[in-house]
Amino acid sequence: MLIKKKSILIDILLTILTAGLFNLWVQYRQIRDSNTLVPEGERKSFLLMLLFSFLTFGIYFIWHEFKLTRDLHRVTYGHEIPGVEVLCGVGTFFGMWFIVDSYQQNLLNEYIEQKS
Repeated sequence: MLIKKKSILIDILLTILTAGLFNLWVQYRQIRDSNTLVPEGERKSFLLMLLFSFLTFGIYFIWHEFKLTRDLHRVTYGHEIPGVEVLCGVGTFFGMWFIVDSYQQNLLNEYIEQKS
């Protein structure tokens, strides 16, 4: 599957205009795109993420954002950046998930630029 660069600004604007609902699409798209880049055993499920996040009152979502950032660092840079990955988890905990998602999309866009 070929992944394409996405506009971070449009993602943020549509998320704001839809009171956060558009972010569900952003999450789905980022999981789908990252699944094409990571090994089979490290792939994620949007539906399981949504279910576990709901059942744990959002705690699982913090873990998910940490892991997704870690995976995208591995793919984009070839190594993890633990401080940034933890910061993404902490940012998600404090309600700044849209900033974390923007950073993750930036990593995906950077990966695409590297490969083209």
